[in-house]
Amino acid sequence: MVSRYVAPLRDLATGRVRDHQHRLSRLDERGWQRYGLLLDSAFRLAVDRRFRAGQERAPVIRFVASVRERYDVTGYDLDPRLAESLLWATLDGRPAPEPEQPSTVAAQTLLLVGLLEDEGLSPAELDRFLTAVEVDTEQAADTGQAADTGQAAETKQADETGQLDDNAGQADHGDPPDGSDWTRP
Repeated sequence: MVSRYVAPLRDLATGRVRDHQHRLSRLDERGWQRYGLLLDSAFRLAVDRRFRAGQERAPVIRFVASVRERYDVTGYDLDPRLAESLLWATLDGRPAPEPEQPSTVAAQTLLLVGLLEDEGLSPAELDRFLTAVEVDTEQAADTGQAADTGQAAETKQADETGQLDDNAGQADHGDPPDGSDWTRP
């Protein structure tokens, strides 16, 4: 069971793109704000699990190239400079550049999908990851701060309040998404 705000991230990470889009279409303004915080927290946690601050540039460049090769259908959906700047900002502990822009949301989403796919999480590991993301986001909301990397949150359990069914089912193997699939309609 995952919350209605985490469910779209779970759908995305498990390849259920249409379910992801359907859940996003049902969010109100407050839901979009909550989802944006969860997306940012998930992105930061996934980046911190994959890369280290101060590391060489080559692994980051190769990762961005691999994400563009896998998910960038048109070649224009993911700007490599934006993608790299998002990764480096996270590693340096800085906020994302232009976090409200659709291109930033699309880039974070595509990079997150790549990070999670590369990590090869089992369903139980994915659930623990998403629980850590939700706890981290709740803590940030409680303190009025931006979400941290979620390291402390990984060991906590999410409360059962407002939980929904995972809506488990077959993976959605629809057409590959383009940048418009990841942004608010």
